[in-house]
Amino acid sequence: MIEQCSRKVRQNRGAISIYILLILLVTFLLLPIYVITLEKVAAQNNIDKIQDTITISVTSSYMALMPEFYTDAEIRLDPEAFQQRFHALLMDNLATEYPGITIEEEQILVDGLPLECPKGTFFERPGVHVVVRVPIVYAALRFLIPGNQESAANMTVHGDVLFTLDNE
Repeated sequence: MIEQCSRKVRQNRGAISIYILLILLVTFLLLPIYVITLEKVAAQNNIDKIQDTITISVTSSYMALMPEFYTDAEIRLDPEAFQQRFHALLMDNLATEYPGITIEEEQILVDGLPLECPKGTFFERPGVHVVVRVPIVYAALRFLIPGNQESAANMTVHGDVLFTLDNE
């Protein structure tokens, strides 16, 4: 019986090598590519959520502070009151889902228009420029970096929101 098995293995040496090669290919090439692709999709999803949160916080702050001034002809804004309200709303909205978040840049661009924000967006009308740094733990980083099981990657998200008028 053992002799028959060894004869079949010797006859099918090429097939066994192909099976081993396929297993190695799947394990060391396809699975890591799949995991990295999933991580990229998850990172893009996080970026989209943060940018949406920035937009919602700007809109909510403006509408909460200045409902009597909101007209279809002009945008009037008290930058100090807006910045306090906006900062509080943004931190409340982001801190629940992304603990450890820091706001690196936060500018209310009202005067001296048109101008360009530090990241290159051109503002022709009033708006808000925000840069947020978010620590995000990626599954791939846990396994790819030895001894770094709890590390987080810092992701920087740039969000610019222009105030719009009703007639635009």
